[in-house]
Amino acid sequence: MTKHAGWWYGGVLLLLVGTIAVALMAGTTWIGPGRLWTIASQPASRDFVTVFNLRLPRIVSSLICGGSLAVAGALFQAVFRNPIADPSILGISSAADFFKLGGALLLPWLPGRNWVLALIGGLVALAILTSGKALRDPYRLIIVGVALDATFVGLARLVSSGQATQVMQSTFNAVTWRDTVALLILGLLGIVVALLLAPWANYLKLADTALQTIGVPVRVIRWSLLLLGMYLAVSVTAIVGTIPFVGIVIPNLARRFVGHDYQTLIPFSMLAGAWLMLAADTLGRTIIVPSEISAATMMAVIGGPFVIILLQRGRGFHGITTR
Repeated sequence: MTKHAGWWYGGVLLLLVGTIAVALMAGTTWIGPGRLWTIASQPASRDFVTVFNLRLPRIVSSLICGGSLAVAGALFQAVFRNPIADPSILGISSAADFFKLGGALLLPWLPGRNWVLALIGGLVALAILTSGKALRDPYRLIIVGVALDATFVGLARLVSSGQATQVMQSTFNAVTWRDTVALLILGLLGIVVALLLAPWANYLKLADTALQTIGVPVRVIRWSLLLLGMYLAVSVTAIVGTIPFVGIVIPNLARRFVGHDYQTLIPFSMLAGAWLMLAADTLGRTIIVPSEISAATMMAVIGGPFVIILLQRGRGFHGITTR
């Protein structure tokens, strides 16, 4: 932990509170702070419906999704020892999207099909990604991941171009309280486990041979963290869709702000990811009212240049460390 980590934690908490307040008030109809205090006692009013049935589930969902994706990215980077390893860029999320789409077309009767099929898709992509030599070469890993991502995006478009476009332009616009509760249960479960397993990520800073010498079960640790990161990513994809780059932007900034200890980095990534996702969604739905820009598009605009700058300043993969 850096000596200023406490200040960064305080700063991101203040940003969270402020952005939540703005998100509750802003939209096609502006609801001032004074009005917010009074509408709770007026459940029949239009403002009450707007805040509690439309804006609040959207806010909670974006917070959970952002935190989950940031933590998933941090876990993937710990395992792969690669600063731009992330489920969205390695094909995990697009595979989950494709399998979810296939489930909607072929198995509409299956209870909980979106999450079940998304999980199967994530497992398939993870198995392909880890089956060859990509794990030992950061360049090869990213190339295989990008090819895998393009393949599943293409398959989704082939199956149904209209539905695939909706999946790719993931938005919180249609999120309901039912979706929000599902995200809360799935996301909080994964985040709590990630916080408990954060010390395991620190072990992976050492070489495998050194860990085996001191009796650390490297394979168990690696696969536990990989499966946990995959679970967090596909849980978001199953309900909201693919949202790119959160898992790259936030963990890399977190290392600069609070250090490389995953017991500090993971909780900070959770908070910062929640804020970034909420800020992106709030900006996207208010910048061109009454239309909106999807959360996926906002993150592509933010995350793409960030990755370019990260790689240019780091002079390639070997110049940037996750340790």
